[in-house]
Amino acid sequence: MSAARRVSEPLQVERLDNGHRMLLRDLVIDLGVDLRLGDGRFEGFSRSADGTTVITVPKGFTTDFSSIPAFARALYRFDSVDLAGCCHDWAYAIGVPRSAADEIWRLVAISGTRHVSEFRGRLGWIALRLGGCLSYRSHAARRRAREAGSRAPSTG
Repeated sequence: MSAARRVSEPLQVERLDNGHRMLLRDLVIDLGVDLRLGDGRFEGFSRSADGTTVITVPKGFTTDFSSIPAFARALYRFDSVDLAGCCHDWAYAIGVPRSAADEIWRLVAISGTRHVSEFRGRLGWIALRLGGCLSYRSHAARRRAREAGSRAPSTG
């Protein structure tokens, strides 16, 4: 399997008062595999010329980089999984199926110059599968509320 690789310039963020980070430019990652998400169903996902899935997390997106549930965070250096957390947060935010979003985290976490081992990548994936359900439901509820608000008739 090919490793995921960053296509864009390095991650550049601004720290917000609530501790989250806002992307100051797009983050583009070629996942190195085809997860069948680049068919236009999901914003920011496309296919490369090689047929691999490319994820573009847009400038202005806010992330906490903390995709891993609290019970497993001690296993990871923050800077080794920041890109993985950002991509995973974006995938959850736009409604990518949870299993695919969790696999995106694993693929990005085990790739790059500051990466985790395959073993730790698998442990993180397991933690996401066990503990990510509540976060995914929360993202889904916010997404439904935004969609309902955009369909509401104008009162002005």
